[in-house]
Order: sequence, then structure tokens, then C-alpha cells
Amino acid sequence: MSDINLWIVLGAAFLGGLIPGPGMLAVAGTAMMRGRRYGFAVAYGMTAGALVQATLAGLGMGAVLLSNQWLFDALKYVGAAYLGWLGWRSARAAMRPDHAMSTKDVGTNSLWVSAVRGALIHITNPKALIFWGSIFAIGLKPGAPPVAMLWVIAFSMMVNVFLMTTFALVFSKPGMMAGYVRFRRWIEGTFAAFFGGAAIYLVTSREQ
Repeated sequence: MSDINLWIVLGAAFLGGLIPGPGMLAVAGTAMMRGRRYGFAVAYGMTAGALVQATLAGLGMGAVLLSNQWLFDALKYVGAAYLGWLGWRSARAAMRPDHAMSTKDVGTNSLWVSAVRGALIHITNPKALIFWGSIFAIGLKPGAPPVAMLWVIAFSMMVNVFLMTTFALVFSKPGMMAGYVRFRRWIEGTFAAFFGGAAIYLVTSREQ
């Protein structure tokens, strides 16, 4: 434990999780539209994706991406395509007549599918690898043994689970669902714009 900068790791993981992004929006939107269970499914899918990214970063994949622009770009385009698809789905939902939607049909997809979608949002973002690589860079003290990396991952995942669970709980409140039903088209339109904008930014962003 003395080989890691614990409070720096916790602070970086917490602040990183609070930055608004596609992941947070996916958890919030799913919890509002489909209820708490589906919000949890996406949230913990996100955590699973974060665990994969953190492990890959610990194994040096972040450095591999930085030194191979083509690989970074390939993963970036995959992530942008997935975000674009999410935006397209939200746009279709926004254009759907109000009478075609009721609170009973919001759970048509399985919990498994919801979890996989959450994981893909994180896994297909190459910049998440760079973020996790920076967590290790600032969290590990010089000369730290390999086992210290596991502690950094463990504490970061604890923060991630806490934040994702909180998002799912907050946005699954009955008032949130009622607000979604009332302003469904505006909310779906916002989701479409956000996911579409994130996809465009990911493609056009030149910095690594």
C-alpha cells in the first residue's frame, strides 16, 4: 500500500468519473427510460469496460497506442461509429409518436444487452486507455512492485462502482421517469445530439 499515492489515485478516479461524457449520459438515460435494473446493467457494464481498459493500460497498451497512430485511429473510428449508432437510435426514438411509447415498453432489451452496450462505450474509447495510463503514472511510486498496479486498479474500480451506482440510483427515481415521459422527445433529441457530437469530436480530434 505504501507503493501507491492512494489519495491521488482516488481523487483522479473520482474526478474522471464525474466529467460528463457518453458513459454518464448512457447510464442516466437508461435509468430514466427503463428503470433502475437497466441503469445498473449499463453502469456495471461500464465498470467492466473500465476494468478491461485499466488492465490493458497496466500492461502497457496505452504506450502501444501512442506509438502506433494507425492503431489509435482504428480504435477511435470504431468508438465513433458506435457512438454514432447510439445517436441514430436516440434520434429515431425522438421522432417516434408519443402514443407509440408507454412506460411499460421501455424494457424491451435484455439486461445482458444493456450491460454489453455499457461496456462497449468504454472499451471502444481509445482515450480511456490514455486516461488509465495516466492514473498509473501518477498513482505508482518509483520502484513500485507489479502488485501495486493491482491496488491502483482495485481502488479505481471501487470509485467507479460507487459513481456508476449513484448515477443509476439518482436517475431511476420516479420523478425522473415521469419527467422523461413528459419531455421524452426533447430528452431523446438531446441524447442524439450529444452522442452524435461525441462521435464527430472523436473522429475529428487530432490530439492523442
